Amino acid sequence: MGMLMISIAIGYFVGFAIFLWMEEMSLKDADFSDMKDVFSEEIKFDECSSKFSTVKYMLIFGILVTILAVLVGTYLMPQPLELTSILAYMLIPSAIGSLIILLVKWRFQPFIKFVSSFLFGAGYMVASGLGLGIVYVLSHNLL
Repeated sequence: MGMLMISIAIGYFVGFAIFLWMEEMSLKDADFSDMKDVFSEEIKFDECSSKFSTVKYMLIFGILVTILAVLVGTYLMPQPLELTSILAYMLIPSAIGSLIILLVKWRFQPFIKFVSSFLFGAGYMVASGLGLGIVYVLSHNLL
């Protein structure tokens, strides 16, 4: 149980740090008045995605969190992997991180933080599920 809690803490803190880093990288050249134009004017999706590079940075986030989940699943989580361990590692950090992102600056940028919290939660669950799935398949010789 102790190693699972350490795994959850590492997943949360490292995943949250990676997400904040990727979010800052995607918004470094953005003016928030430009972000308002996304919702007030009709802008093509390819213009928006190329301007803010959100898809690129979310893919980088997913890859890094998948690698983190493979490392945590291999070295820290109790072996063999159980469904409760996998669900705890996936759901607890994604829920806590999403709530923290949602609460920070809610008054100033509510819609952007709502989208960010959804991207963190969904991205973390998918990437960590993929990483732990890889560990499960490799550790049980299912290939």
